[in-house]
This record gives sequence, C-alpha cells and structure tokens, in this order.
Amino acid sequence: MRKSGFFLLSLILNVHQLYPLIPVDTSSTGNLDLRLRNINFVRNNEYSNPVIEGYTLIGYFLQPELVYSPSDKVQLNLGAHLLQYSGTNRFHLVKPVFSTSLRISRNILFTMGSLSGSDEHRMFDPHFNKERLYNTFSEDGLELRFQNDHFFNDLWLSWENYIFKGDNEREIFTAGESFSYMSDKIGGLFKINIPFQLQFKHYGGQISNYSERVETYLNIAAGTGLSYEIAEKKFGETGVEALFFYGKSITDNAPSGIGKGSAIWYRIYYAYRNLGVIAGLWMSDDFFAPNGNFIFSSVSDHRYNLVIHERKLLTCSANIKVFHKSFLEFFFELEGFYDTDLQRFDNAASLHLRFDNIIRMTKIKHHR
Repeated sequence: MRKSGFFLLSLILNVHQLYPLIPVDTSSTGNLDLRLRNINFVRNNEYSNPVIEGYTLIGYFLQPELVYSPSDKVQLNLGAHLLQYSGTNRFHLVKPVFSTSLRISRNILFTMGSLSGSDEHRMFDPHFNKERLYNTFSEDGLELRFQNDHFFNDLWLSWENYIFKGDNEREIFTAGESFSYMSDKIGGLFKINIPFQLQFKHYGGQISNYSERVETYLNIAAGTGLSYEIAEKKFGETGVEALFFYGKSITDNAPSGIGKGSAIWYRIYYAYRNLGVIAGLWMSDDFFAPNGNFIFSSVSDHRYNLVIHERKLLTCSANIKVFHKSFLEFFFELEGFYDTDLQRFDNAASLHLRFDNIIRMTKIKHHR
C-alpha cells in the first residue's frame, strides 16, 4: 500500500433517521436475538444524456443475523448478506456478516467487521450515491460513531476489495468522515444545521500485479442550513441550505484528466408529516466523485474521455415515507434533473419496503 493508504488507515485508527444506533443496555446482557433486515427495492433511472445512461435496479436483499450481548457494552453479530436482482435465478452477492461492537460510552460506539449499513453514514448523494442503500448496503471495515441530540459524527473505513500477493487487480477502500450539528431553536424561530463530510477513495496496493495506475481521490462537502417549524410543525417544516462540494485527484492522474473540481448546491425544502418536497440548483465545474451519483458528474461513465466541464442542473424531488409500527418503512420518491445547457430532462423513481426487526430467542446464563 502506498503512503497515502497508510495515512488513511492511521486516521481511522486514531481518532430523515429511521434506524438509530441499537443500544446495548444492561437488560440485554446474555440475550441471544435474531435480527432480520430486508429491503425489497425498485430504482428506475430514466437517464438519456452524455454523462450517464439509464438503468433499473430491481430486487431485494436479506440480512439475517444472530445478535449476542455478553455484557452491557459488547455486542456480537453473525449472519449473512444475500443480494438478488429480479430476473436472475441466483444471488448476485452472498457474503458472511460478522461484527464486534464496543459501546465506549452512552453516545459512542466502536465497531469492527461488518458495518451497520451504508446509508447510516448520512452522506450526500452527489459524492456518495444513495443507491448504495440497495446494492452496497453491507460494508466491511471499522467504524467509530458518536450521536446525541445535537451532534452526529461517523468515522469509518470500508474495505471494498482485498488483494493477495500475485493478484492482478487493485485493492480498493473508502475512508470517510460524516459530521453534522443541529442547534436548538434560535430566538424561538430557526434551527441551524452545519454538515461536514470528507471521504478518500483509494485504488492501489503493492503486492498485486495490476496494469492500472494507483489512484486516490479526495471529496469534501460542507455547508449550512436553516429550518423553520410552521406553527410548531402543525403545518410542517421548511428550510433552505447551501452545500459546497470539492473534489481532487491526490495522485494527480485521473483518467479523465481532471485534477480538481467544485460544485455548489442550493436547496429549499418543505416537509409535512410523511411527505417531503425539495427543489434545488446545482452548479459545478469539473466535479467528479468516484462514489457519487454520476447524474451530478462532469465525467461520463460510458463515453470514453468525455468531460463536460461546467454543468448546471435544476433539481427537484418529492417523497413519501409511511411507517408500520417500528419495523417497516414504505418509501416512494420521484426525482427530476433538468440540464440547462443540454436542455435535457432526466428523472428517477425509487420504491422500497424496508424491514428491520429484532426477535428475542433466548437468554444465555453466564457461569463463573
């Protein structure tokens, strides 16, 4: 691994929420539970532009896990992740799931092994594609998470491709940091939200005989937002935010020829009960994020050497979330993207049912 890889690993080692951290409390000590997680999904991208082609994701994943809590601070999870796309007669992905979690304090949780789910990093779509909820939900690595009423911080390493000596492919990993702060009401009117996100994407390794170049990318997002509860949320909530994005090829050898780029995304939203509407303006110059949604990118994912340096998109979305008790979510969303320069409108639709429940099996007595 190159020096940049060692730096990222050292950084990790030293240092809308439906599924919050599952607490390991005193009453759970000795419990052996079965946790079932499943998402049945359809994601239809009606794209027809030079940057990204249209495609459909349809299928489901199932992730059953045995959960054992030997103490009030430790939790072990053992299971499997199975992903299948509709129209196939086999699983696209079958992988073991195992993790050990240590609750350092009431608000701090450290996990090694299989992580809790890619969407729980709360990253922004332009540099961390929301579709990862469906096709890259299960991650492996380590994670340190802090959460309370005002702060959220998630520091993680996801190892995506492991190499052995003599292999002919690159190792791949993502290291990320996701932070956000939400204030109390200021003057009894507004709340301020301040997010900051950072991620490194590395392709490389020293013991593998690959023909590609070593590549490392940095992506940063930061901004601020104001939210206002209308009549104490009786008539919903509205808000505005400005998000700034920056991307850079640290190794300065991106195949696209882009060394660095930036973008700004202005958004206004309204939410009422289970409904949400967002409108925005995206303006970018040489923006590229290897983990991001390519609809926002300057680099084409299917046309060789095609780069649209400056892009301007009018974005909009409408979604509905309906919950059944605490374990089932129905979600439907429509999104639109109008490219003012290409004069082209693209759209996407997402539909899923998400299940997450813990079933008590037995209690294991400890003998000293």
